[in-house]
Amino acid sequence: MGTEERFEWLAKQMSERVRMAQERSDALVGDISRWRKPEPLHATLHTKVAPECGWYIEVDSVDPPPALDRWGVQLGEIAHHLRSILNTTLTRIVAAEGDTPGKRLQYPVTYTAAKWREALKGRMLAGVPERVVRAIYANQPFVWANASGTKPADHVLAVLAWLNNEDKHRIEIGGSFAGRWVAYEGRIITPDGTSLSVRPKLTHDWSLKPGSRIVDADTSPHVVADVGRTTVDLQIDVLVRDETGNVTILEQLVEEIWGGFQEAQLSMMFAWANEEVDYDDFAGASNFKAGSAFGRAAVDAVNGKGTWDNDGTRRTKASALSELDAETTGDEEPSDSSPTLILSPAESHASNLDSERVDWERLRGLRDAHDPPRTWRGNTAGRRGFLVSDSPDPSP
Repeated sequence: MGTEERFEWLAKQMSERVRMAQERSDALVGDISRWRKPEPLHATLHTKVAPECGWYIEVDSVDPPPALDRWGVQLGEIAHHLRSILNTTLTRIVAAEGDTPGKRLQYPVTYTAAKWREALKGRMLAGVPERVVRAIYANQPFVWANASGTKPADHVLAVLAWLNNEDKHRIEIGGSFAGRWVAYEGRIITPDGTSLSVRPKLTHDWSLKPGSRIVDADTSPHVVADVGRTTVDLQIDVLVRDETGNVTILEQLVEEIWGGFQEAQLSMMFAWANEEVDYDDFAGASNFKAGSAFGRAAVDAVNGKGTWDNDGTRRTKASALSELDAETTGDEEPSDSSPTLILSPAESHASNLDSERVDWERLRGLRDAHDPPRTWRGNTAGRRGFLVSDSPDPSP
């Protein structure tokens, strides 16, 4: 078989497991999206009693309640399927080479060069062709971390492995909530009847528990007797905290682990399919000399040979969600932090393979997971509080 035929054959062996992972990913994103659509949050706006200055939105109920436990289980299942595909791909490769796959054969995910050597000595890659070993090495978290200045545990492949281990160990992955952004505009009425436009200092309790203040506005030094026409836009996300303490939007985390899986899977498959592959395209797997093992980048399908693709590093650190209890000001604008759809092999791999026949990793439907944002509007003049809703003028 030629390179394309070998790649096609290996892709076909994995297609059913990939389909199952896709279905579970779509189901998870769909579950969260459906939970948001009925506007499950019911809340009431209150003005603070003097001498306190400001107003707050208090949670009355959340119906239906969020299924955090189930979503955590679904996330673990997705990670398990993707991790298993990497392992079974190695099994197929070793068998295709005419060897018997060993019991210890598995795709290693290592944080240090020493752990990589241990994996080789432990026969985790016994029977795997050298060109494939090099492709696997090039995707190791410690190799990327050394070149990019990040931490190995922040690499998406490391996060995928961690999620898979958490699921296997029956440890609850769980989740929490936070606001991606909060936008506020409105006016307050002071005790003397003056209408003021004030930029309050906003704090948030994202627990969504009844009685909690999802928005607390401090308008100091102005005491609020009433609130004029006010608009508060909230973007509430489901969050997952990983082993390093980083927090990621759940749907974005699904995208990230798929991206890490694709980088590892496609480079491994292409290395095996192309028996004439140039070893210089990969970081050295056996030779750990400086300038060889760490001097070259892994194959970067987007930017080409010898460059690093930062998509392999988690984007969490650039997110405003790093602090769950962060304070905001009332004039913040919505940020465009929606996750980017992962690419199909035709878009993400610099090869001459027929894109229509290998497009089996695409994960769809993430970008609309947060639309539309939750918006509460209401004219509260003369009222102590009001039911937060989508209607511009709630009935008295």
